[in-house]
Amino acid sequence: MTDAPTPVFQKPAEGGGPGASHEPGAPGAPGEPGEPREPGEPREPYEARGRLDPLGFDRHVQFRTAPPPADLERFIEHFWVIRWDSSQGPYDSDQVMHRPYVDIFLSAQESGIQGTFRGKRTYSAAGSGRIIGVRFRPGAFHAFWTGEMADLQDKVVPLTAVFPWADAKGIAAILAHDDDAVIAMLLERIRAASPAADGTLEEINAIIAAVETQEDLTTVAAVGEAFGRSERWLQQAFRDYLGIGLKWLLQRKRLLAAAAEIRSSDEPDWVGIAYDLGYSSQQHFITDFRTVLGATPVRYHKGLTR
Repeated sequence: MTDAPTPVFQKPAEGGGPGASHEPGAPGAPGEPGEPREPGEPREPYEARGRLDPLGFDRHVQFRTAPPPADLERFIEHFWVIRWDSSQGPYDSDQVMHRPYVDIFLSAQESGIQGTFRGKRTYSAAGSGRIIGVRFRPGAFHAFWTGEMADLQDKVVPLTAVFPWADAKGIAAILAHDDDAVIAMLLERIRAASPAADGTLEEINAIIAAVETQEDLTTVAAVGEAFGRSERWLQQAFRDYLGIGLKWLLQRKRLLAAAAEIRSSDEPDWVGIAYDLGYSSQQHFITDFRTVLGATPVRYHKGLTR
């Protein structure tokens, strides 16, 4: 497996980053059926739960999202723009994926398809610039990718692996335009690929939403019982559509809940956090936390922006 290049942030005058929300988005994006909204208004606020130092990110990086049009809502979570100006010095942002997403992104420095990363990634902001991208709903990139979804895991691959137009010349031509025009052009190119969704995609997203909101869904067996599916079906569906297991999502939910609790307190109750999240021992909690988030809970707390 090839190591992905270190991702880079960028800047001029709006917000930006893989997945986010603020200013108006793509022109002409229709609203929810039967529910009017302002042009470009997100269907719901984007929760960037994978940012490990949200306050530091907000101080250094501008980020906004734009919703997809109705005909692509089954595939696209949102379009996103990230901008930065590190005139006060370089900035590194540690992030993990809180859901098994796939993004495509374009920038002057690097463009590509980013698969689901299982561990922590550090995004470095130097100079100024922008990145514009598309975040696909979990499992939706299965409709575009002809290989195994697991082949995208922990990787950034060239856009031309899926989109023939996205060679260096094609990317440069798109990036010559302003943010909303770039989003509109990406939208048309994705639409031209004629993706086809199915019921399994919707069921997977319903499962993910339930896992994130229902406290009793802590095991694969519990999820299977709640949805009337066998553990084998769940394993196969997640492997085929996401390239990653349901156990990954269950663990990620617990550890990001721990990170949020740690950020909310000046003196975290370490034993209490581990117990509340269902860990049988504090050492087991520390090991899992360090493996996924790249630092022990204590070290993570000390490194937060105040």
